[in-house]
Amino acid sequence: MEALAAVEDLARGHSGLRALVVWGVSGQGKTTLLSHVHATGWAGAKYGLAQLSFLIDPTVAAGGHGQGPDLARALLEAVAEAVTELCPAEVRRTLMRDYRAEQADAQAQWQIRIEVSAAHGSSISNSPVTAGGPSPAMWHALYRQALVEGLADLAEGAAAYPGIVLIDTSELLRLADEGARRDPDAGAPAADLDTWFTATVLKRLVAAHPGLRFVVAGREPLDLPVRHARVELTEWRQDDTAFFLDARGVPGDLSAAVHTACGGTPVWTAMTADLILRARRSAQPITADWLRAAAAGQPAAGWLPAKYLERLSDDDQHRLLLAAVPRTLTHELWRDVCTDIDCTDSDFRRLRRHSFVQQTPSGRLQLHPLVRSAITAYLHTQYPKRWRAAHRAAAAHFEAAGSPAEVAYHRFAASGSDSRELTVWWQAQVTAALDGYRLDEANLLIDAVREAARAPLPPLLRAHTTYFRGRVEYFADRYPAAGHLLDQALLLYQDLGDPRGQADALRSLGNLARIRTDDATAGRLLDLALGLYRDLDDRHGQAHILRSLGDLARVRGDDAQAGPLLDEALVLYRELDDRRGQAHVLRSLGNVARVRDDDTAAERLLNEALGLYRDLEDRRGQAHILWSLANLARMRDDDAPARRLLEQALGLYRDLEDRRGQAHTLFSLGDVARVRDDDAEAGRLLEQASGLYGDLQDRRGQAHTLFSLGNLARSRGDDAEAGSLLEQALGLYRDLEDRRGQAHVLCSLGDLARVCGDGAAAEPLLEEALGLYRDLEDLRGQADTLRALGNLAQLHDDHAEAVRLLEQALVLHRDLNDRRGQADTLRSLGNLAQLHGDPAAAERLLDQALELYRELDDRRGQAHVLWSLGHLAQLRDGGDTAAGHLLEQALGLYRDLNDRRGQADILWSLGDLARARGDDAAAGRLLNQALGLALAVLPESHGLVTWIRQSLGELP
Repeated sequence: MEALAAVEDLARGHSGLRALVVWGVSGQGKTTLLSHVHATGWAGAKYGLAQLSFLIDPTVAAGGHGQGPDLARALLEAVAEAVTELCPAEVRRTLMRDYRAEQADAQAQWQIRIEVSAAHGSSISNSPVTAGGPSPAMWHALYRQALVEGLADLAEGAAAYPGIVLIDTSELLRLADEGARRDPDAGAPAADLDTWFTATVLKRLVAAHPGLRFVVAGREPLDLPVRHARVELTEWRQDDTAFFLDARGVPGDLSAAVHTACGGTPVWTAMTADLILRARRSAQPITADWLRAAAAGQPAAGWLPAKYLERLSDDDQHRLLLAAVPRTLTHELWRDVCTDIDCTDSDFRRLRRHSFVQQTPSGRLQLHPLVRSAITAYLHTQYPKRWRAAHRAAAAHFEAAGSPAEVAYHRFAASGSDSRELTVWWQAQVTAALDGYRLDEANLLIDAVREAARAPLPPLLRAHTTYFRGRVEYFADRYPAAGHLLDQALLLYQDLGDPRGQADALRSLGNLARIRTDDATAGRLLDLALGLYRDLDDRHGQAHILRSLGDLARVRGDDAQAGPLLDEALVLYRELDDRRGQAHVLRSLGNVARVRDDDTAAERLLNEALGLYRDLEDRRGQAHILWSLANLARMRDDDAPARRLLEQALGLYRDLEDRRGQAHTLFSLGDVARVRDDDAEAGRLLEQASGLYGDLQDRRGQAHTLFSLGNLARSRGDDAEAGSLLEQALGLYRDLEDRRGQAHVLCSLGDLARVCGDGAAAEPLLEEALGLYRDLEDLRGQADTLRALGNLAQLHDDHAEAVRLLEQALVLHRDLNDRRGQADTLRSLGNLAQLHGDPAAAERLLDQALELYRELDDRRGQAHVLWSLGHLAQLRDGGDTAAGHLLEQALGLYRDLNDRRGQADILWSLGDLARARGDDAAAGRLLNQALGLALAVLPESHGLVTWIRQSLGELP
């Protein structure tokens, strides 16, 4: 046979190939070929066999993450067993012991991540950009990477023992995929596990073990990343059939009749051989005429199973029929299904002798798919009551075993796909799997419904499966596929007139739009969902939507709208006694209060949420709250409490092995260090955060970090480095279609260009940022950008335009009740009035800003205004004393804040003030202090250093 010759060529190494792909439709003899090669040591080679049938084995698949061995780990375990089968027994035991210990450690770390809910995002400090909570897709990728490295270590240890690994039923890599499910008709899933296995696992193995080769057999020809040949198995030729039957001991005069009756299909040929050999011992042996009459021109599936069953005793016929009901079989399960007949150990051994019964690596049995399909069809049509009873018994067995996908399969098979009660139960099971990020379990539950259906899915169930596949894609961070599926689900629900389905789909699409920063679409979709939930009197649905709408308004800076929405959600969660829902809303309300500068309310709300998370033993929720409380402390310039709270949050994230949470917290610690002018520490912390984001392939986190590193470079006067980092951040935000992130960076780039005196470059950047903020209806972003444009107009000496833009910003900040924004804008207007020669207006505006900063307990803001008021006092005749008093107040505040740059500015001003009044000794002392502080945080080339040196040079 061509396939055997190709295996021999691979074994002898004549062609330099590393692999052979054997493929063909079901029943063509792929498993028979590999079994023969393995058993005979074909062509003198050593072989290890990996059967992948466990990928649909409920003892593996139904376990999912956190409940049993997951599919990726089980797949690599099977390959590891096959690789070490090439080694001496002692070497094999040692390698497998070490390998299993390493994989168990990887799984234990994974399990910690997925057992704790991580459904809530985090807001990057000093930015309205929302960073999603820890992504299960990222955890998944890291876990798989650890598994592959463990397998590569094992392969390196086995490198002294060359041979061939045989991989059977490779199509199950696709059918049992743990993540990707894109078919809107609930059909075959798209590739993920198969692509990962071929492109990553095999590629790593051939590099680690140069003497290793592979034969991969399946229904489809896989594309391997190494040199390989392909052989397609088709129906046997007549001489192939004759060769096989002769090996089985079937008389040669039956060969032609068998070949015709079975169409050359290996599995039916083997089953016919079983039938002939069994009948040979009976009073009615099989003849060629009998075969021709039995087949009567039908395909083998249409006549052979029934004839095969007729030749069994009534009890054995009953046992075989019921053995076909489960997708895989153990002796215990078989006994449970055969409720009215004994199934002894000898019966089980006899069952295994049928040529179409295969054994999985876990010891379970399964019938060849073609044979099982034919036998179950026969059972369903001939014995419908027995069919239903067997499926109910199997469902009860798997319910006790905790295998929800198998329970779903057997319940739907027994009851049909129109059962409303069963559909509601199934929806709850899929939802629970998604809430726990058990994506493989969710997909198995979806697949179970499709496989159990003996006809096309009813329209409603088709809509449900499409909706849930979309949600799987969403949870796996595959947003384009999620959007496509959810759109299709919405259309299906609309065609059916199903308002609840429409509401669920609209809610998911709205949250997807939020992730994509398409706030207008998100708001429209969520509003539609809210209306439907209200029509249905679904209070939980209403609460979820109100929370999403509140968070959407909060992120775009519309706190006046966010507060009432979140309050309404909180009332509903309290009526429903949903404490986790309450905690989530309290956290959002606390952040709203923080942005409104209502620190007392913010602290109260966040601490109430913290108490609920502690009652729920939700450590991730606690870490998120500690992070928010730290940001609250930072806004008050309480750096020490902020650092303490962030360190507590970091400790929790490390205990949870939540690397994304760690990255967010390191990011915030870096910002704390930056604000207190510890640039070295800030850079170190931000680089740590960037490293974690890179390991997690979290491009949004990397963009946030580049943005912050760019602003850090700006603060130390390294404008070239700042521009480079900000441009990198902008590129990532554009790749992510994150318009809010783009707007933030464009605003920083525009302000950087303004400070560098390049007004021509600054204006289009700031205008682009303003346009994005307007598209996003982000009022706070608009106000900040208008203020930057006002400062730019000031640089152009366009006083009227500067005032107009700053006053627009002030109106927005007042509409938002944003007192800090008002204070910052009043300070800019005051400085503008001072430059324009209107000291009275300048003092009035600066005094208003100072009052607001004092109400906010914003010491840095107060220091900035006192510095400006000090300069203003210097311009008045006889104002030096007042100026000195104001500057000394500012200096005291900067010292309290450990703000060395601020201290250097004030000491420079005080030095110049002393020089103006002729006190050169005091001036020299103050200016030297200023120079020392400036050089501690700024490069020699920075303008402030240059100006201080100039002032020192002017002293006698």
